[in-house]
Amino acid sequence: MGRKRKSDDGAGATGFAILVVIAIIIKFFWWIVAGAAMVGAFYLGRTVLRANRARRAAYDEYCGQVAARADQQHFWVLQGDDRGTYGPEGATLMRYVFASKPGQLD
Repeated sequence: MGRKRKSDDGAGATGFAILVVIAIIIKFFWWIVAGAAMVGAFYLGRTVLRANRARRAAYDEYCGQVAARADQQHFWVLQGDDRGTYGPEGATLMRYVFASKPGQLD
């Protein structure tokens, strides 16, 4: 009387599991694609939001610098300094222009 040996290496169960996974992927393919698109849209939106925040912070810093320059020039105007009207470079030029009177040779 011979005994039959069963091969218990799990090849049949593994093959069946692979077929079930493939069937699930085929059945829900469009759901998987939609989920992947949603994840991609999330990461794209997050990247755009971060870039927008960085750009807004840089613009706020720029506006602060402009406001500081305007305050400094306003202070110069109130003090009667030519830099408030013509700017630092223009004030030097205007001093040079108005230093020599017309008809007067240096």
